[in-house]
Amino acid sequence: MGDLLRVEGLVKYFSTDQGLIASRLSKKVHAVDGISFTVRSGETLGLVGESGCGKSTTGRCLIRLLEPTAGTIDFDGIDVRALKGRALQEFRRDVQFIFQDPYASLNPRMTIGEIVTEPLAVHRLGTPQERRARAKELLDVVGLNPEHINRYPHEFSGGQRQRIGIARSLALKPRLVICDEPVSALDVSIQAQVINLLDDLQDQFGLTYVFIAHDLSVVRHISDRVAVMYLGKIVEVGGWQGLYDEPHHPYTQSLLSAVPVPDPAKQRTRERIILQGDVPSPIDPPNGCRFHTRCPIAQDICHHQEPELRQVAPDHEAACHFAKPFPIELAAVAPGTEAADAV
Repeated sequence: MGDLLRVEGLVKYFSTDQGLIASRLSKKVHAVDGISFTVRSGETLGLVGESGCGKSTTGRCLIRLLEPTAGTIDFDGIDVRALKGRALQEFRRDVQFIFQDPYASLNPRMTIGEIVTEPLAVHRLGTPQERRARAKELLDVVGLNPEHINRYPHEFSGGQRQRIGIARSLALKPRLVICDEPVSALDVSIQAQVINLLDDLQDQFGLTYVFIAHDLSVVRHISDRVAVMYLGKIVEVGGWQGLYDEPHHPYTQSLLSAVPVPDPAKQRTRERIILQGDVPSPIDPPNGCRFHTRCPIAQDICHHQEPELRQVAPDHEAACHFAKPFPIELAAVAPGTEAADAV
């Protein structure tokens, strides 16, 4: 299974200067600061971390909704950053986006039929009749009644609206879908339904996902590999089972130790890693390892030398000078079950 997407040294800075003329001395928000990763064809890469770590910014840079400051993005041999005009438009037929907020991402003045067919209209594909037929087909695929094609977004629940957003993302038959926290705004029971739907659609259409989330229990059920971000950097990446069973980076260990287990006896006795302090400002990130200000095992080298992402196990890398396995006990539950909902 070859790489569909290769990202090298991706950087995205935002200027803090609000004036008409940007000052050379103005500070910058280091939203994404030199990350590299690959996404294999047909797999799901989970991108996780605390709010503000750069996950959504990364997703938007991949499709060039935001222009990267530096780095390379290679999609199936195409240099994405070099694309312009028609070539960029054609690229966006292959890469689509599912937004986080199902309420804000749908135009309230458009029917769901118009929303789902809008990508087809933008790319001038098919006749109006063919587009309408395609919309009905997609609504049925995502579990909605095709006869509701003339209804408006306000007539649907949050979970149904997210299904409409998913249908829209599939209209152009993409190869890669960026899922930007697609279930974070939904009730827990609805989250499981949407995750199962995405899983089924991947099998049905051969999709590749970058699944962005802050909920580790959600990412675990859909991802083949997981990349953990902290303050604009990837600190650990690997196959989901190895990363969840034996995380090597202290930050990953702390995140996993905070995930509740649906067993009261185990929950009371399991070890917790409590981080001290707040996340540093991305405007002035710490020198060396960015996690050292909160890390329970930090030593002098961590304050001055940034650790490289290195292999610590087969298909498993971590950016830590003192990376070592730390078994985390998490219950193996299937999405959609009562135990999964409890997690």
